[in-house]
Amino acid sequence: MNRILLLFFSCFLSFYCWSQKKTGTLDYFVEAAKTHVPQLQENANLLKVGALQNDMIKAQNQGFKIDATSEVMVSPYFNNQGKVIDITTNPSPNAFGYDVGITNGGLYAAQINITKNLFNQAQTDNLLFQNKIQNRSIALSSDKIVHNLKKNIKDAYVMAYQFQLQKKFVEQVIEDLENRLQVVSLLVKKGVLAHSDYMLLELEVENKRLERQQIESNSKASINQLYSMSGIPVEQLDSLVKPNLEFTSQPKQYFYQKKYENDSLQLVADQRVFDNQYKPQLSAYANTGLNAVEIPNIDHKFGASAGIKLTIPIYDGHQQKIKEAQTQLKTETLEYYKQNLKNTLNNKFQSIENQINTLNNNMINLEVQIQKQAKVLDIYKGKLMLGQVSIVDYLKVVESYKLKTYTKLQMQTNYWLLINQYNDINW
Repeated sequence: MNRILLLFFSCFLSFYCWSQKKTGTLDYFVEAAKTHVPQLQENANLLKVGALQNDMIKAQNQGFKIDATSEVMVSPYFNNQGKVIDITTNPSPNAFGYDVGITNGGLYAAQINITKNLFNQAQTDNLLFQNKIQNRSIALSSDKIVHNLKKNIKDAYVMAYQFQLQKKFVEQVIEDLENRLQVVSLLVKKGVLAHSDYMLLELEVENKRLERQQIESNSKASINQLYSMSGIPVEQLDSLVKPNLEFTSQPKQYFYQKKYENDSLQLVADQRVFDNQYKPQLSAYANTGLNAVEIPNIDHKFGASAGIKLTIPIYDGHQQKIKEAQTQLKTETLEYYKQNLKNTLNNKFQSIENQINTLNNNMINLEVQIQKQAKVLDIYKGKLMLGQVSIVDYLKVVESYKLKTYTKLQMQTNYWLLINQYNDINW
């Protein structure tokens, strides 16, 4: 019964330890970055601000404006009919003061005013269109931020995964050398090999352990960088899943084309808003309240008024033509950048494709060499057990096999990085 309980407890403990291991994936870090990067959160708020700006534009251009005003103004006369100072609307010719036709002697007003722009839907539409293009610029900026995040995180992930592979390979080398060390120990006792051979192999094991420690340090640093780029706290990570990087298909419209299109529309929108001032402006107004020029009988000076105001621009020194010329020059500049970027991307595509083709051929040839090197290493292992080969020669074969394997890992890493670089511009 005790054995059964012990077996059950061992199984449960093993399962618990296995379940506590945390494995990192590329998608995990990418999705975390989308959620925690402050630039994306800022842009999300800016888009909300842009949506509210639509309401602001409609309120400013199509809504009623109601305000209350009050004013008290006194314009006295001096030396008026024997009075040193007098407030009147009928001064004597010898009095000193403003012309009564200008001031009426004073002003006592308290009014409610209402104004509204009329027939300005076209001007309002221009402002709404400008705001729409500005919001689209923010959305494109968010797309660019996400794309760059993916590119940088994938690069960092590939490098971290490379350290993981290096560590695993070095551990295999260490395990194999330790096994060889036990064999050499027996051969030394039998007098087949010298003690110096044992010390030389033991030193190589220690060197490989130091190499493993350095790889572990680099691996931790690269994983910490992944967490930092994703904007999340560093966690204990046991391993990384092999990255699944594949070539993306050609998009219907490249990002630079979307940006060129939006920047061109931004120039059009700005021109339209500038041209708003050259459209006839028609507004209606009304007011009601107190409006008097003298205090006597002021309680009968309450009333109302209404009117329509029309403004037609006539001449402004050809500012509209100057603005149109500026817009045309800016449009031509955008076209230059667009064409240059198109040529640059085509050159990059060709360069990456050539690098990938060369790399694939080199990887095939290297794999053949590694297989041959592995067979040579097995032969040397057998000879070492029989004392038919020196430790120096054996370690040379081990080092050659290690360098070729490291080269293979580096080629695989470069292959993933090239795919990521290709996808970075193929969007």
